[in-house]
Amino acid sequence: MKNIFTYLLFIFLIVALYGFAFSFAQSKGIDAKKVFESQKCNACHMVTTAGITSKKKDAVDLSTVGSTYKADFLAKYIKKDAKIKDMAHKVAFKGTDEEQTLLVKWLASLKKK
Repeated sequence: MKNIFTYLLFIFLIVALYGFAFSFAQSKGIDAKKVFESQKCNACHMVTTAGITSKKKDAVDLSTVGSTYKADFLAKYIKKDAKIKDMAHKVAFKGTDEEQTLLVKWLASLKKK
C-alpha cells in the first residue's frame, strides 16, 4: 500500500511539474506577428523580413516601416487619428489596446539594416 501511494504521489508530482512548465512556457504573451495576421493586416500589407506575405499583388511591404515612422505615430495612424500624405489608414485597428501596443512596437522595430 505504501509503494502504491508513493508511486501515485510520484506520478502526480511529474504531471504537476509538467503542467507548470508548460503553462510557464505559454505565458510569454501574444506574438505581434500573430496579431498582424489575426487582424488581417496581411490583406493589404506584407512583411517579407518576417515571412509574412499578402495575396494582394500591390501590397505595401512594411519590412522597414520603423525607419520612417515612430511607434506613437504608427499607433495614431492605424487608429485613423493621423494621416500619411493626406490619407488616413483604410481600416481602423479593431484589436485590444494590448494587441495594438504589441503590434506598434513590433512595426517600429522593423528598420533598414
